[in-house]
Amino acid sequence: MRLTFWGAARQVTGSMHLVEANGARVLLDCGLMQGHRAEAKARNAQLPFESNHIHAVLVSHAHLDHCGNLPTLVKSGFTRDIVGTHATNDLTRIMLLDAAKIQEQDAAYWNKKRVPRGEEPIAPLYTRADADAAIRSLTGRAYEKWFDVPGARLRAQFLDAGHILGSAITVLEAQENGQTLRLGFSGDLGVKGKLILRDPAPVPPLDYLIIEGTYGDRLHALPRDSESELAQLIEETAERDGKTIIPAFALDRTQEVVYSIHRSISNGMLAPLPVFADSPLAMDATEIYRMHPEVFDHETVAFMEKYEDPFGFRQLTYTRDVEASKAINLVEGAAVIISANGMVEAGRILHHVKNNIEDPRNTILFVGYQAENTLGRRILDGIKRVRIFGEEYTVRARIERVDGFSAHADRKGLLDWVRPIASQLKGVFVVHAEERAADALVQGLRELGIENASAPAHGQQVTLN
Repeated sequence: MRLTFWGAARQVTGSMHLVEANGARVLLDCGLMQGHRAEAKARNAQLPFESNHIHAVLVSHAHLDHCGNLPTLVKSGFTRDIVGTHATNDLTRIMLLDAAKIQEQDAAYWNKKRVPRGEEPIAPLYTRADADAAIRSLTGRAYEKWFDVPGARLRAQFLDAGHILGSAITVLEAQENGQTLRLGFSGDLGVKGKLILRDPAPVPPLDYLIIEGTYGDRLHALPRDSESELAQLIEETAERDGKTIIPAFALDRTQEVVYSIHRSISNGMLAPLPVFADSPLAMDATEIYRMHPEVFDHETVAFMEKYEDPFGFRQLTYTRDVEASKAINLVEGAAVIISANGMVEAGRILHHVKNNIEDPRNTILFVGYQAENTLGRRILDGIKRVRIFGEEYTVRARIERVDGFSAHADRKGLLDWVRPIASQLKGVFVVHAEERAADALVQGLRELGIENASAPAHGQQVTLN
């Protein structure tokens, strides 16, 4: 068995790992690289292998940095099955269509400026037609059931990763030279005690493991502490008659924040105030969450029995059309605006940040990881002037972050998850992490006794036996 790390190697986004075994080539994830626009565009558009030579894709979950480049793969010649859990496939459908729509809109916006200046028009990475073609290749599998990988002499199993709805730990098993080899891929591993979802499944018996290390160098606040911190920051902003702007990915983070605010209002921790979830994609994702209560934890199920809908309450307004989104800017007084994208790189959140970042009464509140070279990261790092849609704005709003909403396990969570099988692992590869976090987690894994722990570089190949 041979591995090649084609994405999320010593960086956080663009998950993509090629497994070659028994004459088959299987791709673990096919995600978008996000960050610096020119570099990301080049990396996403130019796949480093022949797409028509891939026998199958196993998708860990529906975040775009794990599934978002599937249309490019299909457009460049891939014609076989893309396999995920049923919930992942439901979410992947809406994520890909929304990503294509945004790319088409962004290209049209910039071309309105470029073409009159005589500059070459830009094309979207892929179109909605390309996304449709990828969606037609999706096939679903249940948790905890072994299945034959389509087109390959391999079998696989998905286990609940507890990261987002449908997220999976992938176990890939090959029979080679008379021996069985098991490779595990954590995907993005969730947090114990996370709102809405069940805890991650225990690590299964493995020979080798690819593990994410997003927070391999730090610890999180407890989810319950973060819920009260969120309520407090919203309350403090409301007392200034300001608006709390929350960049949140439409998938999972928006549902968590909405549910948390619902809980805080219902238990009296937060005074009722207008809350807007301004994202068509979030509306669609929320409907899919409502379709899959079988993966909710016991606490959320109990809340549903009392309040029926964890993702809806009297003060909450979901907005789909553009005019409703623009009308939010006319709302006077305290309010909460939750909008995508979570790293402030695209979508309606750019308009809300632009319209509110210069008012000191307001708060820009980050509830998720901000990758390097994103606008969200620059704001969080304290930049004083930001450029949005070609115009500069002064940062006068209060900038805050709440860490405990992370859907990723922290350093302790990752090491505790690996610990039960540390003595049997022949090797561990840390991916989906920036340099410092990756190196810190590698050191932690070695302290568990896993000498062959490393953070592979982009394009690095390793042979497993």
